[in-house]
Order: sequence, then C-alpha cells, then structure tokens
Amino acid sequence: MTNNEAAQATAATGSTGTVGDMRERLIDHWFPCADVDAAVGTTAGSGRSEKALFTWFASRPIAQARAAVLATLAPAEDGAKDLVRAAVRHGDRAALEDLSARIRNAYPAGRPVVLDIFSGRGIIPLEAARLGVTSVGTDLSPVATLGGRLLADYPMRDWSDELPLPFKPAGDTAREGLFGEDEPRLVADVRTVLAEVEQRVADAVADFYPKAANGRFPWAYLWAVTIPCDNCRRRFPLVGSMRLQFPSGRDGDLGQSLLLIADGDRWRSEVIDGAPTQEPTFSAAAGRKGKSARCLFCGHVHSLDSVKGKGFAGQYEDALLVVGEENEGLGKTFRVPRRDEIDAAARVDLVTLPPVGNMPAVPDEPIPAGNQDTIRASGYGYRTYGDLMNPRQTLLFAETTRAIRAVHADLLAAGASTDYAAALAGYATANLQRRLRRSTRGAKLAAFGGNATRKGTWVQVHDIFADESKVSFQFDYLESGPGTGPGTWDSVTGSGLQALKKVIAESPNAAPGRFRRASAVALPFRDGTVDAVVCDPPYYNMIDYGDASDLFYVWLKRCLADVMPDLFGGVGVQDKTDEIIVKRGNAPGEHRTREFYEQMLGRAFAEAKRVLRADGRLVVVFGHSDPDAWLRLLGALRDAGFVVTSSWPSRTETSNTGVASIKVTVTIGCRVAAPQRPIATVAQVDREVTSAVKAAVRQWDADGLALTDQLMAAYGPAMEVYGRYSKVLSPGGEEAGLDRYLTLARAAVRDATALKLDQLPLETFDAPTRFAVFWQRLYGRTDVPKGEARFLAQADNLRLEELRGALLTESKGGFKLRLDAPDAVSDRSSHFEVARAMAKAWDNGGTEAVAGVMATADRQPNDAHLWAIVAEVVRQLPTSDPVAKALTAVQRNAGTIGTMIEYVAAAAAADSDARAQLTLFGEDLA
Repeated sequence: MTNNEAAQATAATGSTGTVGDMRERLIDHWFPCADVDAAVGTTAGSGRSEKALFTWFASRPIAQARAAVLATLAPAEDGAKDLVRAAVRHGDRAALEDLSARIRNAYPAGRPVVLDIFSGRGIIPLEAARLGVTSVGTDLSPVATLGGRLLADYPMRDWSDELPLPFKPAGDTAREGLFGEDEPRLVADVRTVLAEVEQRVADAVADFYPKAANGRFPWAYLWAVTIPCDNCRRRFPLVGSMRLQFPSGRDGDLGQSLLLIADGDRWRSEVIDGAPTQEPTFSAAAGRKGKSARCLFCGHVHSLDSVKGKGFAGQYEDALLVVGEENEGLGKTFRVPRRDEIDAAARVDLVTLPPVGNMPAVPDEPIPAGNQDTIRASGYGYRTYGDLMNPRQTLLFAETTRAIRAVHADLLAAGASTDYAAALAGYATANLQRRLRRSTRGAKLAAFGGNATRKGTWVQVHDIFADESKVSFQFDYLESGPGTGPGTWDSVTGSGLQALKKVIAESPNAAPGRFRRASAVALPFRDGTVDAVVCDPPYYNMIDYGDASDLFYVWLKRCLADVMPDLFGGVGVQDKTDEIIVKRGNAPGEHRTREFYEQMLGRAFAEAKRVLRADGRLVVVFGHSDPDAWLRLLGALRDAGFVVTSSWPSRTETSNTGVASIKVTVTIGCRVAAPQRPIATVAQVDREVTSAVKAAVRQWDADGLALTDQLMAAYGPAMEVYGRYSKVLSPGGEEAGLDRYLTLARAAVRDATALKLDQLPLETFDAPTRFAVFWQRLYGRTDVPKGEARFLAQADNLRLEELRGALLTESKGGFKLRLDAPDAVSDRSSHFEVARAMAKAWDNGGTEAVAGVMATADRQPNDAHLWAIVAEVVRQLPTSDPVAKALTAVQRNAGTIGTMIEYVAAAAAADSDARAQLTLFGEDLA
C-alpha cells in the first residue's frame, strides 16, 4: 500500500461504514493499448453499429470504452490482463463473463457503481451495464440522455409481459426479422411501430407527393435557392454542381447531368445524358477559394457577401429542379419535374398546420446568435430551426411527429405499460432524428463514380453534418420523399434495427443502465456512493454539442414533450448555461470561453470527487491536438483534488470516424489526492519525474508500447509525482507549473530510449538537431498534426514557431520535416541544417561545394556530431531518395572534403595574416 493509499484508508468509509476496498486496479499500472488500437478498426470494436441507433457527436469506440471500464474495475490479479485483452480485441463472451465475476467478487454486495458524468450517447455506461453492475449516466443535453436510454437502458429490460401491439406486424409474424429469423420482442415491436409511423405519414402527405408513372413515390427531389440578379433583375437558381450521376458501366449508360436553359425572362431545367456541358451558377473561379454567383441570363457576377445579403433581405425563393426515381432494371434515374409535381409542392401551406401538442407544428425557435459556424444556414439569413427546410420538407417532419404522438397514444390505450410505450416512441423519434441527418437545406446530392468502365457508381444523400458537428448549408439541396431510397424513413430504419438487435445480442447478462439529465457541476447523488467515475469530457473547442443538437431537440420535443417531460418539457432550445465547452464563433457576450471551460471542468471533477468513495477511481478519456487543452484538463484535475496516476494512449479517432481531426485519445487514471501533502523543490521533483518516467519506459518496452505512444503515456507517472506535493517551488519561490512536467516527461522518454548516433548520445547534440532526429525516427517523411508537432518541440524547450521554415514545412495535413537545403547556413546553424545544405551542395558542385558549406558553417573536418547526423539521415531514408544518394556520396568523399576544408581554412588564415600586416604598415586595403 502506498503512502497515498494509507492516508486515504485512514478516513475511507463506504456507505455502510466499512473501510473501502483499497486493492490495486489494472488501470493503476496497465492498459490494453495495443488491443484497443487493433480493435477500433474492426466492425465489432469501432462502435459504428451502435452509432447507427442514435446520432450523437462523440463517437467513442466500443473497444476503448470497454477497455476503460474493465481496466478501472478489474482487480490487478493473475490472468486478468489476458481476459481484458480477449474482451477488448474480440468481444470474447467467456472472458467478459469471467471478468464480471471477478469484479463482483472484488466489491461488497450492491457494488460497484459506475458513473459517467458526460455520458453522451451512453457508450461507456453501456459497457458497464454489460458487466451487470450498476451503471449510471448523466448528461446536460436531453438529446444525449435519450440516446443513452435507447442504447443502454431499454434494450437491457425484460419486456416479455407486455401486451401485443395494436398494429399490423411489419412482417408475416410479429417476430419475423429482416431474414425471417426470430427476433427479441423489443426489436420486433420497434419494427412494427416504425412501419406504422411510415404508413401514417405517407397517407397524410400523399396529396403533396404525386406518384411516378411506376406507381411509387419518387425517392428524391433536387431543389435550388433562386435570387434576383443585381444587373438584369431576373431570378436565377444557385447550383453548385451540374453532375447528377456518373456512368454505371452498363451499355449505353452515359450518366446524367443538369442543364439550365434561359428562355426570355424565365429559365427551365433539363436532364441530359453524359457529363456536364455547363458551368455551375454558384462556384469558385478558377484558382480562387471564394465562391460567387453568376447570373444565368446576363452573366453578372455576385460576390458571396452580396448573395448572403439577399438572404437576410428575404429575397431567397426555392425552385424544384429535378426528380429522382427508382426504376427496375435501371436503378436510380433523374428527370424534369412534371407540372403536377411542381403544383403539389407549391400547395403546401404551413400556416394552416394544427399545433403538435402545445407547440406549433413548425419549429419557431430562433437559432441563437453566433452560430454561423455551427448552423451554417444562419449565416445566410435563415433565423429559426423551421427555416432550415423548405415548406414540403417541413410538412413531412411535422406529420411524422404527429404520427409518433398518435402511435404512442394508441399504445397506451391498448394496455402497453408507460415505460414500454415511452421506449417504442423513443425509438421512433430516434428514426426521425437520424432522418434529419439526410434532410434540411444542408442535404446534398452525392454522386459517386467517375468513369464509364466502373460499375460501382451510385447516388445518395450526403450527411448534413459535414464536419463533426457543423450543420452544413447548400443552395442546391436534396429532399427525400415518403417512399423508399436514400435518406428516406425506410432507408434509416434497417440500420437502426440491426444496431438494436446487435446491442441486445451482445448484452445477455446486462443490467439496465440508469440515465438522467443533469449538470456535471451539480450531480444528483449522495456523497461517497460511487466506486468509479469513467467519463469522456467535452473536447475543449472541437464540438458545439448543444448548439449542433438543437436541430434535433426542437423536433424531438414535439414528439416526446408529454412522453418524457424530464427531458423535453422545456421551452425554447436547450439550456447551455452549464455547457462545458469553448464555443466557436464570436457571439456577443458568449460565456463559454477558455476560462469558463477550465473553471467548469474543475467544478465537474470536484463533484466527481464528492460522489466518489474514498477508494474510488476517476478515469478520463480525452483527446485533443492542442497542448493548451491538455494543460487545462490536467489543471482542472489537480485543482479538483485528484492525482493523475496513469495515462494510456490509443489511436482511435481516425479509425472510428474517418476524420483525422485527432489521432490519439488518452485514458487517464486518477485517484483522490492525499491530504496534507508536503511542499517540494523543483530540483527534487525534476529528479523524481525523470526517474519515474524512465522506469515506466522499461515496462512499456516490455509491453510493446510504441515510442510515439510512450510520449503521451509519460504524463501519467509525471503527474503522479507532481501530485504528491501541494506545491513545487523554484529557488526564487515561484511555483512550477504543469507545463514544465509535461515537457520533462516527454524529454525523459526520449532520453530513456538512449538514442545514439555513431556512439554519440543524442543529448550531446544541439536542440534543433535532437528534435529533427527524434522526429525522423518517429514519423519519417509523413505529415504530423500540429498538436503532435508542438508536443514534440516542447520536449527540447523549442517553440513550433521557431521551427517552422527552418526545420519544418506546413501543409494542410500538419507539418513535415524538411530535408531540402536551408536558405543559408552559418556558425549558428544546427548540425541537421548543415547536413541538409551539404546534400544540396554535393548536387551543385561536388566536394568543393560541400567543403565550402562546412567552412561557412565553421565546422571542422573531424566534427563527429556532423558526420553522425549525415549517417543518421542516410540510414532513415530509402536508398533511392535524392538526399540519401547525395549524402552517401559525401560520406565516401569525406577525406577529400576534409583536406579541402583544411586548405580553405589555411588560405583564409594566410589571407587574414596578410591583411593584418598591411593594416599595421598603414596600407590602404580599399
């Protein structure tokens, strides 16, 4: 037992008055990093299927959530590591059952209790629930809280005593699944309810969606916003792409494109075979980034600001361009809309729609100020959430909310329990929410393919969340109809049902999770009642959770205000008073600042400390590319009274989301700090941190942890040492900050690897060269995100700004190490820069040019450090690389180059002596 644990044990009592369980847990010393890395790229470990059940913006992979929960709860005993590896990497059922039994044996009856204070969609509580323990999730957002219930509460309940539904089953029997096999009761009933809602909506809107010649509803309608021209005053459509679909590879199929034809003062659309023959009316000029609008009639160009101004002036109008059909043998095709289709869409009158409950059918909630970056349409004059759709789209969703409410009422009337009726209505509402992702003015026609010989061509509706949580906006947008096809109710139903079925099948011994809407800074739980808080806090300034999910909220509350008043009984949009993010945008008076984030995160962790038992663990899963975000997170943990005891990196984000915004997330283990900690000096803590990290590196090497991951894992032992003391003081009395020890931890990892270049320790080289060598060993020639580059620079007390240009080149993908020649060299240049200049000199002038570079840089012929760098660069590059070829030639001619340098130096010295003598005798040297 450590001193920290002994101090805690003195005062630690559980709710029954007994001393808490003080045994070590796996998270304290080990985490299955490699297994998480391997699993997140698989279907089972990625969490993609669970994500299909409900849309939320934090995409925590199942594998990492499972690893975090298991490592936090499992005792550090023989065999536990292998069981966790099997459970994480393969979802092994036997391993999970064994671990569940071990965890139950490690805690008194009724425990453990696992709490996620930022539960989001409920991935972490789901993994705790699957172990059969008490799993609790809280989130400030009612939208996220609903997602948690749908994922980890309702699927784990026994609904077998419920009465049969009063609706016609979706299949031949109430239990028939997609492939005819028996399904769990909940899955079959959700399928039936979704089919009932779909039919009711189709009946309600049929008059506004005329059927095609094949007797079916068209699957899609392409619309465009039109504006009046500033020059000729004629109205024209804003279209960003003329391509409708690529050739499929079938005989005679050339693909389809849109053509806009000016006819007097009017225009019309046509669908043509083949590639586009016309430039879009809204696009960027060649070689420029900013988009502009070109009048179809007179060619007048309107700037983007001018186009936006027309939106704020109320001059936008919607026009139907093209209709998409599904035809047997031909697949999806496009055609010009018929007159009756245009007239039917124009007949929609939203003013006459009756209210939904006590709310207007059309969401009239204003989009809060400062959301141009998150709700993109608000930057073009659209002011309410109802404005984000055209009238017919809005009608379809309004009738969907009405149908869900009616189905819920019918379920209660037929004898369904309140909870079961709420659950079924919740899944129907989740289907509406998922359909929103393929609707609004941000839904874009996505055509895939590219050549006439490729058969894998298709069209679909693009997700409106184009960049994590940003609701995109399109002047030309796609509306999906009430039938079948991409983006329709039918299309999102199948994947949602499969996800629900998977969750139930993989949770045979689960206990229902408990989800409540609550602020993380005011948890509704008693002191000392939670064994583990495992959470994934908001990622600083990366995602505007509340603002982005308000689009969902305004529609969900129209479905569920009476069903779940604890979540959707509010007025307006979601309350963001306690939302712990750094808000993007520049709204006046915005309170969600960097300072607010750090303060509120500290308060949240203080609440976690309050509800934790004295022997409990706090585990935080966090990922961000900005070192400042890490400083604020770790500072908040320290201020709340926690000591970081371990940190374990996993490369999860790219595998799960497909977007390389951050590549690494870190699972951080924490314990409550011991009371009455001593004060220490900087020198003392520096030594202890360096020693602790180097000792950890030996174990990480044995565990096969990659060097890049060790750099982040080093924060754990460094912060554990730092947290032993109440203050760390410099000789001048100033307190040393966290940033000092984050930097020292990374430097200790580098030093512990004992990198040597031709037997010369790396620490004997100049700092920029150390940085460059370590970079090349870690990343080679690949692009490295800015955050990782900054972290690496800090290990040598360098600033990224100092390295940009001299050692690094910046690109869209991040930074890359420069191997081309620097602009110039001098006696102040690093060894790495001189070596690069030597490679270029060899190509330009051979031995004499290389000797000139070394002389200019004041490097001696026998400079061991310089020649070691030359050899290192050659080793790290492929033999075919031009730089490697040049430096190899330089190595072979080192003797000749050295002789030339001595000659040049001797000549320079003789010339200097001659000039000195002439000056002495008063000679004029001019």
